[in-house]
Amino acid sequence: MGQQLDSANRAGILNAFSDAATSAAPRYFIDGAGGQVHPANFSQLKADEDTWNVFWARPETQKLARRVDYLFKCYFPRLHSLYTNVLADLCKNDPDLDPNFEGCCFAASTLNFEHAVSVPHRDSKNLVCGECAVHSEGSFDHKKGGHLILWDLKLIVEFPPGCTALFPSALLRHSNASIQASESCHSMTFYSASGLFRWRHNNYMSDKDFLAGAPREQLGKWNEHRDNLWQTGLDLLQSL
Repeated sequence: MGQQLDSANRAGILNAFSDAATSAAPRYFIDGAGGQVHPANFSQLKADEDTWNVFWARPETQKLARRVDYLFKCYFPRLHSLYTNVLADLCKNDPDLDPNFEGCCFAASTLNFEHAVSVPHRDSKNLVCGECAVHSEGSFDHKKGGHLILWDLKLIVEFPPGCTALFPSALLRHSNASIQASESCHSMTFYSASGLFRWRHNNYMSDKDFLAGAPREQLGKWNEHRDNLWQTGLDLLQSL
């Protein structure tokens, strides 16, 4: 799924990308998939913290996040409801968690600057039935480069600057094509780690801690839920 920003809105977000491009730490998120004891905000280098605080606070950045949230809700309302509720519950349970955006259900965002090109991969730590949103910016000829490549589907999709795409990044192997040396391509990706959903499902604890203390009946229901996740995922992906 994909849609494109109009030129007026693109100018603002492109300026925001350009101003932040000098930073060395292009990520900020609430994470629960990197070996943490519990969900926590990603730590920034002190030298970069002010740059990112300015970037996240910019109206253009917040507007883009709300637009991404709106697109997600339009195409995948059930999945959007799950993401929204889980993030809200996590933040209510732990006041130290600081969401990136107001009005956006994704817990995490990653930025790539100048020549944003990735090798074929799957984002295995994301929710397998979930979606990630990728927003493309910069100045490049989208007919010649910057294409979104979905290897499992054998699709090569034109991905012009100003466009946002939604796809299941944990399920589909994907990458994007290189651009010309004289061009620039920025990207901003929105996603939520699968560990956040497990933490919430386990009543705010890890799988290890839950399994260590769960009564037999509760453990049986937990295993049944795990066995039926494929059907749950299909149900969540429905648009109605």
